[in-house]
Amino acid sequence: MIAVEQLLREHRLILSLLDLLATAADRIIRDDDPPREFLEGAMTFCRDFADKAHHYKEEYVMFGLLAQRHDGVLDGEIERHRAQHEHCRNLVTEISGGLDSYEKGSETSRRLLHRSISEYVDTLRSHIRSENVVFFPMVEEALTSEDDESLLADFRKYEEQVGTDLISTYTNLVEELAGQV
Repeated sequence: MIAVEQLLREHRLILSLLDLLATAADRIIRDDDPPREFLEGAMTFCRDFADKAHHYKEEYVMFGLLAQRHDGVLDGEIERHRAQHEHCRNLVTEISGGLDSYEKGSETSRRLLHRSISEYVDTLRSHIRSENVVFFPMVEEALTSEDDESLLADFRKYEEQVGTDLISTYTNLVEELAGQV
């Protein structure tokens, strides 16, 4: 399915950012704090690409279609993945909200930031692995080629609304962030 392939491609980009965040968390532990600009850029990626774009495609487009087509068969998996998305949103809010104190050098804020970044990285890596290995193969079995075309059309509509090639734009951001961490 081409729609699933697109989501897998987006997962690879998200994993690249997660690698950078893991490096940033390691730097915090070593008292070699990454610059605030890096963390702000990473949170922009997490909010605008991972959540608003990618999770939108999953939650509102794909999950909606699956719920309509399969009479609740996949509802447990869908709800589990939605809950993980929400947990990641909360962690991004925590990280973003702690940047002022972090920048002032508060040791407590540094520790909390490290914990939140590490939890975000671990949660999203596990989530992506679950989708790639378990959920997406179920999706590919459950949906028809017509469903795939419908998903792709909705994905394109979303990208037209945001007015950018998401993969290209956010690949450039990840490359820029890699030079900061």
